[in-house]
Amino acid sequence: MNRVSLDAFQLLIAAYLFYTAIKGSGTLYNFPEIPEEKREKTRQLLRKIFALCGAVALFDGCITMLQNSMFSVEYTETGAEVTQNFTIGALPFLSYSMLSVTSTVCSVIFVLILLGVIVYIRNMR
Repeated sequence: MNRVSLDAFQLLIAAYLFYTAIKGSGTLYNFPEIPEEKREKTRQLLRKIFALCGAVALFDGCITMLQNSMFSVEYTETGAEVTQNFTIGALPFLSYSMLSVTSTVCSVIFVLILLGVIVYIRNMR
């Protein structure tokens, strides 16, 4: 799978999370083990969390796409060589490593939020 496909997949995940947050119903809200009196409160909280996850996934996708277009990586026998294809005058501080770290942080935040949802739902019983 190439990098463009992965970037598009991240954007699809973000779009789906935004759609789910706006709609407020669907498979991601189906937790039959939650008591009836807590379902509405849980649904409202999940809408906010899915919107937040959508924003993080969208930001991560944009950062990754910027990194993939702004820098080229060539793997050689001695290691990887990173070449900067262009610069953005208003953002001179952007570097390959900064974008990599930002993307990694976004991914970790995304996973931690979703793990928090799982723990929260399991404790609702």
